[in-house]
Amino acid sequence: MVESDPRFLLEKEQKTFFIKYTWKHGTLWISYDGEENKKKYLLEWKNTSKQKIAEKYPHVVSFHPMAMNLMYLSPSARRDFLDEILIKTFPEYRNILWAYKKVLTHRNKLLKNISEWKSSLWELTFWNEKYIAWASAVYRYRFRLKEYFSEHISELKKYFFWKVSSVEFHYITKTHWKNTQEISEYLKSYIAENNTKEIILRKTLRWPHLDDFDIIVDSTPLIHYASRGEVKSSLLWLIFLETNFISEHSEKKNVLFLLDDILSELDVEHRDLLWKYIGTRQCIITSIEDFDIPAHKIFL
Repeated sequence: MVESDPRFLLEKEQKTFFIKYTWKHGTLWISYDGEENKKKYLLEWKNTSKQKIAEKYPHVVSFHPMAMNLMYLSPSARRDFLDEILIKTFPEYRNILWAYKKVLTHRNKLLKNISEWKSSLWELTFWNEKYIAWASAVYRYRFRLKEYFSEHISELKKYFFWKVSSVEFHYITKTHWKNTQEISEYLKSYIAENNTKEIILRKTLRWPHLDDFDIIVDSTPLIHYASRGEVKSSLLWLIFLETNFISEHSEKKNVLFLLDDILSELDVEHRDLLWKYIGTRQCIITSIEDFDIPAHKIFL
């Protein structure tokens, strides 16, 4: 529960606010200082982090207009979507992704310096080894998610009311590998063959930071095949798969659904599919228009 104590309400022109949340794990305090732009988390009056809180609290699945337009956004938005699922499922993945991006930054800087004769070629050996190690780690986690989506995406056909014959999840990458055992060897081989090209262009040309994904319906990309309403309904199922993946691969079984103004974008049939999936799970809904909730979904 969130307590509505007047001391914790944010007033006009106020720069700081507090939220107090109480549940079975204890009392959580969240404070925000607008002047310093800092957040602070306290669990039972002890400093904690957002990451540690996320490990204890229910998994939150958010349906909002931006998520429903994911396939129309840039590849980086879709990569972030995959990485956020993996972070929620495997907390250690956050550090792996951070280390990968850090090594990528150093390697790109070194490639630029070598091209400008400010650094020596031998320095690249150390960063190549680091890069291969962390890129391989990222791919091993993404491969698990990719396999799960590929295995279950065909169930999306029900969102087309069985009018299509095939639905596939395509992970798009220029890095060629068939399984996780081949990743490191492929990366070593690619770097050996393309070091000179990357030095000339001053950047890393392949790897996880450039990958993307698409949903293919009857051999056609989703956004070219389906209407906008069907695309958004398809993304609902992708987010449902997110929930299933996290439940099956982590200790997080409880799910809180946040529906932020998406009901107006779904027709009656797809709303019914949404209610069916949510079932008796806890759900918070916002909407700019009136809508009907099935009687058996209302709990007072």
